[in-house]
Amino acid sequence: MSDLLRVAGPVGSCIAAFAALAVTILVWRKSRLTARLEIVRGLHAELISEAAANDRHTLGSLHWQNREINPDGTERGEVMCAYFAMLWRFERLHAGRKVLLEGVNGRRDVALKMLDEQVYTHVAEYVCTFPVIKDKLTESNRDDTVFDGAYVKTFDQLRTSLAESFDDPEKKARLGAHTNNTEKCNCKCHEVSEKPPLPAQRLFGASA
Repeated sequence: MSDLLRVAGPVGSCIAAFAALAVTILVWRKSRLTARLEIVRGLHAELISEAAANDRHTLGSLHWQNREINPDGTERGEVMCAYFAMLWRFERLHAGRKVLLEGVNGRRDVALKMLDEQVYTHVAEYVCTFPVIKDKLTESNRDDTVFDGAYVKTFDQLRTSLAESFDDPEKKARLGAHTNNTEKCNCKCHEVSEKPPLPAQRLFGASA
């Protein structure tokens, strides 16, 4: 009996230790996932904030109506601000997504799958929106060059990485490189006849 007790004691201690380790691992995994999901929430929230909605409306109105930008008054400045604000939002999204990818050695866990599904439509829309708006900004004032190279490259890295995460060929195609060839670009904006700019918006207090 004493021999049995001597054996049972260490075995029981080992079982208890393994059980405690298993619980610790489960708690750690749960807290880690919770932290990753909080990052996802924050990244997505920035794309649907009130400020983002206003910038998307500014750019979307021009894009989908295929309207020229009036170089007089305030419109061009507002469009320029909205253009770069959206580029910077996607830059932050790309940085946050890279952190999530590195945290799981490039695998798509629950958090990454959720993020990718939430941001897919936003990214796909701007594959066409950014080049179209840049062209309109350039045409409205060729003396004021749009310097966006680094930010556009970051957006291209984001859409490429996102495309690699999906098996759906339609999603991959929508995230593909933009082209002015309407047979390859899926955006319906190319089917809309170009419209003239709206009347100039005067600065507050400026004389007519």
